[in-house]
Amino acid sequence: MWHAHIAMRQAKSMQGCTFHLFDERINRNARSLADLEGELRRALRRDEMELHYQPRLCLDTGRIVGLEALVRWRHQERGLLPPSEFIPLAEQSGLIVPLGYWVIFRALKDMQALGEQGLAPLHMAINLSFRQFQDSQLLPTLNRLIDEHNVDAHWLEFELTETAVMRRSDQVRQTMEALGRLGVRFSLDDFGTGYSSFMHLNSLPIALLKVDMGFVEQMEAREENRKLVNAMITLAHNLNLEVVAEGVETTGQLELLRSFGCNQVQGYLISRPLPMEQLLTYLRLEASQTDASQSG
Repeated sequence: MWHAHIAMRQAKSMQGCTFHLFDERINRNARSLADLEGELRRALRRDEMELHYQPRLCLDTGRIVGLEALVRWRHQERGLLPPSEFIPLAEQSGLIVPLGYWVIFRALKDMQALGEQGLAPLHMAINLSFRQFQDSQLLPTLNRLIDEHNVDAHWLEFELTETAVMRRSDQVRQTMEALGRLGVRFSLDDFGTGYSSFMHLNSLPIALLKVDMGFVEQMEAREENRKLVNAMITLAHNLNLEVVAEGVETTGQLELLRSFGCNQVQGYLISRPLPMEQLLTYLRLEASQTDASQSG
């Protein structure tokens, strides 16, 4: 029965109509995944997850205006694991839903802490999986957490992927509108990697588009990428959408995006993702430098 089960899961993970015969290689991989899934369940119970925050810079003002919450797993044996090491498994196993609620809880708690430190409010961007977006408890849970942490929902931003937005547009729109009534805004993550149309985007309550880092990193070397990113920014602005460019790592990329009229950028040129303690130091320094430049 175990062999049949894992062969079925292997077949389901492949595109199209297919079947898959069991072999020992699949068996080893499946047992490894099962072990990792068990570890992930325990990690959620033991509070081994943590959030790091990557700042977003406004190119008009030169100030930090937002943060993206990025989850990490402090594995007892393997150290700090990036999302790519466990998010696909969380999606497949259904653990993405409790993990997602933990991320929302932690991000709102940290938003509250930043306010208590006297720092100016910043938009908090949280990646939301389509599976969690469909969960019936999302709205009441978010309502409760907003009240518990005394957070203004207008500073909360959920990031959705193009693929998620296009799956069931009517259901997506209804959920987005319900969350929007709380004050939450939405951004479309990894724009340009999916199959959405600008006309479809215009029918959804989306405030920002995030240009995927794959386009940004090739801008300096490839004229086609420069033209494409410029066109994406222009079209987004024509739809009254702000644009955030991801993965900015060089001053050349930054200046190109500035010349294209990009609104915000994030990437290692601005800052790597920071744990909460380092984020506080970073934001205090940024605030003091801004105050000094304004007084000067």
